[in-house]
Amino acid sequence: MLALAKPDLRRTMRTTELVSITFVITGCAFKIMHWPGAAWLLILGGWSLALYYFPFGFRTLPAPRQTDQQPWLTWTAGLALFTVVNGLVFFMQRWPFSGPLMLGGAIACLVVVTVAAVVRYRHPRLDMYCDGLLLRCLILGLLAFFLWSNFMGKPR
Repeated sequence: MLALAKPDLRRTMRTTELVSITFVITGCAFKIMHWPGAAWLLILGGWSLALYYFPFGFRTLPAPRQTDQQPWLTWTAGLALFTVVNGLVFFMQRWPFSGPLMLGGAIACLVVVTVAAVVRYRHPRLDMYCDGLLLRCLILGLLAFFLWSNFMGKPR
C-alpha cells in the first residue's frame, strides 16, 4: 500500500506566491491590452498575494532552522507588504485611497528594510531569512513609492 507523502509546506507556499504573482502579471498585461477579465485577474492575484504575505508568508522563507526566524519581524514585514500590495491593487483599479495605502506601505517597507538589515548584520545566521524580507520589501516598496510620487494627484 502506498503511503501518501506529507506535503512540503514551504514548497506549497512558494507555489502559492508564484501563482498569485502570475495572476497579477497576467492581469497587468490584460489591462494594458484592454482585454476583458483584467480586473478579476488583478483583484484575485493581488489580494491572494496580500493575504499570503500577511501573516504567514514569511514562515516559509528559508532559514537554517525554523526557530531562526523572528516572529515580530515576520508580522511587521507581512503587514507592510499587505498594505503595499493592497495599495497597488487599488491603484491599478483606480479605486479611492490608493495613494495613502501605497505611501503607507512604502514607508512601512522602508522601516522593515532598515530593521531587517540591522538584524541581518547583527545575527549572520539569519542571512537567508532577512534576504527574502529585504528583497520583497525593497522591490514592492520602491514600486509603490515610484507610482505614488509620479501619478498621485495627476489625471489618468
